[in-house]
Amino acid sequence: MTPLLLLVGFLGAGKTTYLRELLPALRDAGLDAHVIINDYQNARVDAELLRDLAATIRPISGSCVCCGSRDELLETLARFDHQPGRVLLIETNGTTDAEELIELLSLEPALDAFTLPIPVSIIDGQRWQKRFWHNRLELEQARPASFLHVSRAAEVGAARLQKVRESLAHHGITAAETPPADLAPEIARLTAAVQHLPGRARTAHPAECDCGHDHDHDHGHHHDHEHTHPHNGHDDEHHFASVQIELPALVARESVARFLAELPPEVLRVKGLARLKDQPDEFHVFQRVETAPVQWLPIGPTSRIEQPLAVLIGPRLDAPAIRALAARLLAGS
Repeated sequence: MTPLLLLVGFLGAGKTTYLRELLPALRDAGLDAHVIINDYQNARVDAELLRDLAATIRPISGSCVCCGSRDELLETLARFDHQPGRVLLIETNGTTDAEELIELLSLEPALDAFTLPIPVSIIDGQRWQKRFWHNRLELEQARPASFLHVSRAAEVGAARLQKVRESLAHHGITAAETPPADLAPEIARLTAAVQHLPGRARTAHPAECDCGHDHDHDHGHHHDHEHTHPHNGHDDEHHFASVQIELPALVARESVARFLAELPPEVLRVKGLARLKDQPDEFHVFQRVETAPVQWLPIGPTSRIEQPLAVLIGPRLDAPAIRALAARLLAGS
């Protein structure tokens, strides 16, 4: 069998950053890591940040793999070439219903050659349970965790970090905090334990691997088939959307900063790919979470995305207004 890991966490929690540290650690542990990335509209942006870190990176653009993109995900998983030493990681988008995805992957007969999903929840240390009407979704993403990681821990201070940990414990989330360097050897032990097993339909889930978490706890949650999907439009407050805009061939940093500063508060996440006027020979991936400063990450002189672009994610986005703002602030850049 092949270990199947799910990275879950709210928009901008730090899932891709965690992967960027985990993938080299998995390689150093002798594992052959493959990645599927799901994101709104253009998953290739995050894929650019992971290039050369995994054997294959498969972007799935569109809605969540637990609902709108589920068929594409299942087809991709069914075609996976299982070999000893391989591990598959799925980075879910920031509004995924983790419990629903776990149930889908656990019950699908065509995925018999994978282990049951192993959820790794990424917790934003700065913003945990500060998301108003999105708190419920963030909490539901953390509940099934077999492992968890608190991102931005060095930035928030000891007092805030303690509050986050107390909140997690209060909600019954007791998975071990596991940085990438510690997760890699756990996954290596699991891979060695399951690689010659015939398939989960013909064997118990590999609790014998002693990989640091309890496989018998039913992922720490109960499946309630009556619950509403928290981002599928049943509740308008949780109806997430995305808008993609094309950027000029060259853009000024200050123009992007002005554009981001004038975006409405409904825009929770922005990411994109650009070539900067002050560094025209290098592509940059940029990203911003809510009102935090924009991050610029150089990726080299070439990109598999030819057209510079930005993707904006949030509830109830006014696409025409956002495009008009971009035309005013970025078109002449």
